[in-house]
Amino acid sequence: MAKLLCSHISLVCLLFCLSDVVTQLTGETALQCPTGRDGRDGQPGPPGLNGRDGIPGAAGRDGKDGAPGRDGAAGLNGNKGDTGLQGAAGIPVTCPPCQLSKRSITHCTWDAYNDGRDYGVIHQCSVIKQRGQTAILVRWTGNLRTRTTGANTCSRWWITFNGVECDDPAKIDVQMYTNTAGHNFHAPSIVEGICYNIEEGTVNVQLHVGDCRPGNEHGDAYTGWNSVSRMIIEEIEL
Repeated sequence: MAKLLCSHISLVCLLFCLSDVVTQLTGETALQCPTGRDGRDGQPGPPGLNGRDGIPGAAGRDGKDGAPGRDGAAGLNGNKGDTGLQGAAGIPVTCPPCQLSKRSITHCTWDAYNDGRDYGVIHQCSVIKQRGQTAILVRWTGNLRTRTTGANTCSRWWITFNGVECDDPAKIDVQMYTNTAGHNFHAPSIVEGICYNIEEGTVNVQLHVGDCRPGNEHGDAYTGWNSVSRMIIEEIEL
């Protein structure tokens, strides 16, 4: 029975297929055969041939700078080089454009000079000034006295350079005044200052004694009583 049913079904299917063929040939509608099931996938075919090379792509953008690398290890010391050629002789330089190479100091002393003069040059100390653009610093130290017999009196001590008092920036002097009769006090004193615009060469630095500025009578002066008097002179850069 089953075989008969299958044969019947197959016959029906064949009739539907023939009907579809007739429809295509004549244009008239015939019986429609039902769509059959999809068949199984066939076996994969052999690999195809390699395709042609493609067109080269556009150049890519530059990448960002990488992080700095670490310092490499120190290299070995190189060989000692050959001795170089002797250099050309230098150009001599004279003193004016250069600074003093060392301090230029002159020191004069007088022990127990005991000078009772009221007028004149008491001490002189000579130096060689090396440059015209420098100044001279002078310091005299010792003891001084002026004495009166009743009237108000005064004595003055001052420094000169080659017989001329300093005027740049000012005079270098001291004055001692007294109005006490019989007063005989020898006072430790300093006469000190800096003077500019003194020409280079020999400079005679002198300590003078004499009258005070106008208005006072001259006293009984005394310089360097039983002690050392000294004059220190230094040439200095401006």
